[in-house]
Amino acid sequence: GGGAPFKISGNGTRTLLDSRGQKVELLGIAGHIIYEVKHDAKWVENDTKLAWVSTCDEPSWADECLRKFRASPRAKQEPLVPLKQLADAEHIYDARSKQVHFKRLQQDTGI
Repeated sequence: GGGAPFKISGNGTRTLLDSRGQKVELLGIAGHIIYEVKHDAKWVENDTKLAWVSTCDEPSWADECLRKFRASPRAKQEPLVPLKQLADAEHIYDARSKQVHFKRLQQDTGI
């Protein structure tokens, strides 16, 4: 792909465009699921936590995409929310293994 900067396509719930105009797509109904985990009583009552965890070469690209992609509520009248705002923790950086991420996540959250 072309990388940053990314542009929102449509309302940002499904597609961003990279610097070359190539699509970067949010998988399936991920936005609906993420929104529900943070807003639906059955998840909120159980104090369900959400974290962004990734090892990648371009953490700044991931950060930009999380700021620009929008979680989509099922009810149309509710506002769209940037994915970045919905996480309780974030560990996106170049690491040698996922084990590093999960160990640091556990230290930061106590989970």
